[in-house]
Amino acid sequence: MSLPLLFVDELRGFYKSKVMLFLWVGMPVFGLLVHLLAQGEQEMPVSVLTAILVSTISGTLASAMLVVSVLNERERHVFDLFVVRPVKRRDLLLAKFFAVYVCVVTAAMIAVGVGAAIDYLDASMPMDVVLKGVGESLVMSFAMLAVTASAGVLIGIAAPSMLVGVILVIYGGNQMSAVVGLLGFYIGNDVLTIGLGVIIAVMLLTISIRVFDRKQI
Repeated sequence: MSLPLLFVDELRGFYKSKVMLFLWVGMPVFGLLVHLLAQGEQEMPVSVLTAILVSTISGTLASAMLVVSVLNERERHVFDLFVVRPVKRRDLLLAKFFAVYVCVVTAAMIAVGVGAAIDYLDASMPMDVVLKGVGESLVMSFAMLAVTASAGVLIGIAAPSMLVGVILVIYGGNQMSAVVGLLGFYIGNDVLTIGLGVIIAVMLLTISIRVFDRKQI
């Protein structure tokens, strides 16, 4: 079984989950509610606010989804089935990472798109200012999501239990993504921000693959 097939299989499982339903529907609705409740007092565009929310809340949920998925399959000995099949262990982890990342990025695009539509209809801010803020926020969100998702894979492999894994996600994965966000803010360069997120994500995934290769399943 190749990586593309594993990716499609994982994607089917993740995009139907209740967590993804919340992200795809709940985040745009939440942005709209914030806009309605703060009318006349809100200085930040809805699209930018939504992008920030996506990078924090969605990152945590994405990381938790990966931890739960990996630990569940470990406890149910699902990985044992692949021992006798021509499947590379790294492909199992990469398929999960890319499936969750694609789902969360899609949710981010939907939420920010709805926010941008609200900003356009509201017309309280120039659209060039809104679009610039949206672009910068999305770049930072994508970088932070890559880090939290890859951290979720590593935690899922290394954590001894579900409880420990969730705690590590909240206090570990979030801190790492926050560092990327702060550095990206001070760097002020979209390319460097994305590059930083990719480098950290690759490092975490590499560690995850090496740890997984040494584990007995």
